[in-house]
Amino acid sequence: MSKPLTQIEPGTACTIKETGQSGTLEKIFYYPTKYEVKTDNGYTNHYTTHEIIFEGYERPKTKLNIPEAPYNGIGSSYASWTPFKANSQIRHHFSSSKEIVWKMITSLETYNVWFSGIQRAMPDIQSERYVHQFSFDKLPLIPGSFFKIRPASLAPWFRCRIITIEKEKEFGFDFRMTPFYKEYVSFKIEDAEQGVFVTCNRSSKGIFSFLSLLNWSSRKSKILRRLAAITPVIDFGKTDDESDDENAEDMWGGYASREDYINYAVNMGLQNNMDVINAITDKPTRGLAKAGLVRAKRTGETPPMPEKPAPGSKPSGASTANTGLSREQIVAMVVNKALDGDMDPINSIEDKPTRGIAKALMVKIKRGTAERPAMPEIPDTLSEQSENTVAESEEQLIERLVVTGLTGDMEEINALDNRVLRGKIKAAIVKAKRQK
Repeated sequence: MSKPLTQIEPGTACTIKETGQSGTLEKIFYYPTKYEVKTDNGYTNHYTTHEIIFEGYERPKTKLNIPEAPYNGIGSSYASWTPFKANSQIRHHFSSSKEIVWKMITSLETYNVWFSGIQRAMPDIQSERYVHQFSFDKLPLIPGSFFKIRPASLAPWFRCRIITIEKEKEFGFDFRMTPFYKEYVSFKIEDAEQGVFVTCNRSSKGIFSFLSLLNWSSRKSKILRRLAAITPVIDFGKTDDESDDENAEDMWGGYASREDYINYAVNMGLQNNMDVINAITDKPTRGLAKAGLVRAKRTGETPPMPEKPAPGSKPSGASTANTGLSREQIVAMVVNKALDGDMDPINSIEDKPTRGIAKALMVKIKRGTAERPAMPEIPDTLSEQSENTVAESEEQLIERLVVTGLTGDMEEINALDNRVLRGKIKAAIVKAKRQK
């Protein structure tokens, strides 16, 4: 039963926590709340709400909900000094990925921007080329590598050495800004639900170790805040895959495919309604629609008017029987190509569930929660058919675009990504004009 402890009726049975004795509530006093209880042995005492339990009344437990990511990402920080030893720690939350944060921390050339006390950093390497001596691209990020820093003071250059490096986990180095003491600085990266946590530990030993804590509260404790200010931020609210799937139905004006959308635009253009064609944002698609309109006016052949799917209905995907591959094989093939840098196969899948499965698997592989699937074997007959189809479609494309170019419409030709194909078409247009 949930009821305020100040509204309990007299005569309610209760138990004393410390002694375990039973008693009866006689009276309640307020400000502060006190209970006058008469125990079974006849004694009357006064107790607080934390010293007594009432039968039939449950006291709800108080919980403090602390968000995982602190406000503005600012975590805990402290500094301590004991004789001949100084330690400090800073913790900060970054709304970014481990890869980005790791790259920012290991970019020593940017330390003068966010690391307090550094005016400039340079690699300490031996190279025959003079320019390589000043390039961090030539500095190997391995334990034992040296780099130099110049403090923001009149002090000369000091040599620093990389001590610890574990990719996307920990980066540590010996650091010196004065000749009186030396520090060990380490950055540790930990996973979080909405980004990563970075912990910076600094320690120094010696008689002058207390000098490492100078300007701690005003400058040195805020280095991770300055780093977070220049680190790219990732919005973890919605992934790109989710937004792609949500906008898939609106990609072609609500039609199931690009061809249907082009046919619809051509039909509207034949009705002297050019607003539909001019409103197409995709430049290649708009060029195809204009070319189809010109061809329809010349030949008199009108493309079929497609039916627009009902709202909420899913377009029918391509059948796997045409390819001879199962859904699992298609997913494995396009995921392997996407991981190699070719996103066209995965984006060209018309079946929305299959495309979603492939993109989800690709994200899991990049995060390390799934293994890369084996590349399926493509049947020889399928590869031969695809090669013949590509060759035929390319010839037909050249023939059609040459006719379109002779009319003065070069938009679709200029939108081609294939430079060789674009050059062939333009050369054929020039040749055809000369023959006239």
